[in-house]
Amino acid sequence: MRIPYYETSLKKKIKADRQDRRERIERDLLKYGGEILESAEMKDSFGQTHHLWSTVGEHTVRVTVTSVLICYALRKLNIPTNIPAVVVGSLCHDLGIMGRDEKFSNKKEMSREHPRESVNVARTLVPELSDTSEEIIERHMWPAGGSKAPGSKESLIVSVADKYTAVKDIFKGSDVKGTGVRNTAQRQREFVENRVQEQIEKASEFINEITE
Repeated sequence: MRIPYYETSLKKKIKADRQDRRERIERDLLKYGGEILESAEMKDSFGQTHHLWSTVGEHTVRVTVTSVLICYALRKLNIPTNIPAVVVGSLCHDLGIMGRDEKFSNKKEMSREHPRESVNVARTLVPELSDTSEEIIERHMWPAGGSKAPGSKESLIVSVADKYTAVKDIFKGSDVKGTGVRNTAQRQREFVENRVQEQIEKASEFINEITE
């Protein structure tokens, strides 16, 4: 069957819009967070596991991209946001969690203290750290970890993106070689797939029995 012209045109437009959005995000990340992305701290962050099956680095990039996408959406509603502050804050929000086993005695302490540690890391990477970026980092754990509620749109955006991405991390796992994280996630997926296949086979056998 021939696909109507308007459908092919719509698909092309959607594809072009997505590509344009990806390029805009990449430009914003490099423009406002290029030095952070190239830092040793960020590179090391891809070697530490986070949220069971991901890494600190992958989680950080996912939070940043999600936060910038929210800013784009708000812009369409004529709600301005400080994208440079969002990029810097989201890229640095979890860098203080690096070396957690040496820094913190337990998970509760890590949850409470790592935002302040992340601010300290951010100040070394961005000497002129803005108040908005600092607040984003300090309050991204809200409402967990005893964190204060966000005091700005930008801080709320990153806090929401952080929670959404934490769930996404669990399902997507990691693509970084050598961490063992992806293998764990893959085993979990294979386990679920195998159980589903077993149930399908049992159902098929039962159907065959009752129809013979």
